[in-house]
Amino acid sequence: MAARYLVTPPTGDEITRAALAALGPGEASWLVGGCLRDELLGRRVRDVDIAVDGRPEQLARALGDRFGGSVYATSDLFGAWRVVVGDLRIDVAALRGGPPGDPPDPATRALRLEADLRARDVTVDALARPLDGDDIVDPLSGLSDLAAGRLRLCSPASLDDDPLRVLRLARLARAFELVPDAAATEAAFRAASGLARVSGERIRDELCALLATRHASIALRDLAVWGALAVVLPEVDRLRGVEQNPYHHLDVFEHTLEALTYVVGVVAQLGGRRFLATPAEAGLPGVEPLVPVSWAVLLHDIGKPVVRVVDEQGRVIFWHHDETGRQMCADIGRRFNFSNRFVEYVGTLVRQHLRLGFLTREEPLTRRALARYRRDVNPWVFESVVVSLCDRLATRGEKTSLASMARHYRLARTVWTGVNKLPAPQLLSGEDVMGLLGVGPGPAVGQALVALEEEIEAGEVTDEESARAFLLDWWRQAGDAAGDGDGGA
Repeated sequence: MAARYLVTPPTGDEITRAALAALGPGEASWLVGGCLRDELLGRRVRDVDIAVDGRPEQLARALGDRFGGSVYATSDLFGAWRVVVGDLRIDVAALRGGPPGDPPDPATRALRLEADLRARDVTVDALARPLDGDDIVDPLSGLSDLAAGRLRLCSPASLDDDPLRVLRLARLARAFELVPDAAATEAAFRAASGLARVSGERIRDELCALLATRHASIALRDLAVWGALAVVLPEVDRLRGVEQNPYHHLDVFEHTLEALTYVVGVVAQLGGRRFLATPAEAGLPGVEPLVPVSWAVLLHDIGKPVVRVVDEQGRVIFWHHDETGRQMCADIGRRFNFSNRFVEYVGTLVRQHLRLGFLTREEPLTRRALARYRRDVNPWVFESVVVSLCDRLATRGEKTSLASMARHYRLARTVWTGVNKLPAPQLLSGEDVMGLLGVGPGPAVGQALVALEEEIEAGEVTDEESARAFLLDWWRQAGDAAGDGDGGA
């Protein structure tokens, strides 16, 4: 598996020194927002925000050159640039309080900085500290709010000005255990419908940040209550109130949120994050390691409301909700501009999330059954058992049989350790198959290669000679079966 980071992120002191050295004559710059909040709370700083009274592009490019990071614009309108160094992001933006003075005037600059901070979303992020000083600028008493565990808006119109901040409000509240005051909650209800005007890419990025938090399930419930989830993820919001069969102790929505709470623990129990595909390998670069598989857990049952039926005996049935869910993932991918790779990733895990449960009925497992499983979930074997276990843990609640759960875990470990992680060697090519069987290009060639791959995975075929013998026998049996079918017709 590829290394997650190609460069070592710089320290805060290194960033400060490099930024100061890159400022032009008469320019000034401050650390602002979340990085100060995280520092004050004693948390690791992953995102550094710098406001510059000067030229943000030149500063961003200087930092990118200094630390070997990638540099790109994030907003032409606000003059915002991003530098990515390993897992650290440095955002550089022009001060928003109006054009810089010429020559710079300290009093005017102070007013412009305060105006910039007041234009932010919440008071605990309306903080600034000059790169060359220690005094924190706090025009809205954000430090007091942080100490009190309170989340207040910078202005009554903060969320209306940018409805994406509704998602951010839910994330900050749960990530930092801050309680939104009544005005913030009322504003969230009011601004939720405005999320329909926000680009899919911005919503995607904020949802990825939300899924990286420890209490993502509670934040999602907040969004549902505020009416925001129905706008940004209607497929998940429609799970609310969808009753299931007696084998489930919660409706589909609450079941899904409970399943999300198990992701961290299940990954750890199966060996740790090192076995996960990196976000880049999953097609979702730049996010935290657990975010891709968390998306799969969040979406694993989205097909249920579409296919739900109640039979004559009153039984609730969700036939083919896995395949329906896979198709819905493609729609979500288009809306959020997910990469094709990630759509394939999450679609595969949603389509196969029932598979581990099916395998429990086949014990003792054969090598051939393991080979089929590997082929269907490849290359995300580890992620597939994670999703399945999270789903299973959230099914019965207090009624869960410990013995049944232990069997499920044993099966998961057997699948994870017993399935070959590397692609099966290709002993014969398509041309070899056509020459051997005397057929031209067509579906039969692909079917032959799939059958051969399964035998190689199972260890029944180990060299070219046995591969040819197997295919000749497979082709003969296929012909016999076709003949029997014709006769029966």
